[in-house]
Amino acid sequence: MTDTPKPIGYWFKHIDKTLEENFAALLATEGLVRRHWQILHTLSGGPLDPAGLDVALAPFLNAQDPTAAPYLGALAGRGWIVLDDAGSHALTPEGIDVHAELFRRIQIQRRAVTEGLSDDDYRTLLDLLRRVSANVDAFALTLR
Repeated sequence: MTDTPKPIGYWFKHIDKTLEENFAALLATEGLVRRHWQILHTLSGGPLDPAGLDVALAPFLNAQDPTAAPYLGALAGRGWIVLDDAGSHALTPEGIDVHAELFRRIQIQRRAVTEGLSDDDYRTLLDLLRRVSANVDAFALTLR
């Protein structure tokens, strides 16, 4: 009996699920969730007021999670972010260190995911995924 190749949807779901689980496990070692990481990483680029932070995180926010505000207290409580006199959130020196260590660990995880792919393979993979995504988007329009 020959193995039937798994369809593309299987691989997309498997990869997405496993990436999410691995990332959640990495963040859980610090008692964090993805939104905490997104805030830390965004603020590593410089201070932002609450509205600016929400704009920066807009691609990740949704109806159930429309703002970063509920996550700020936990990070402030750990001494990783502060609210400055101008009303902007900024990383503290400890927050900078925590971000750097998490980023280092995330980079290790990212490299493990692409192990065995050359730079050309990786660029080709991203191009193929971009094209499949565009095709899916275009087809979705025909269903409306």
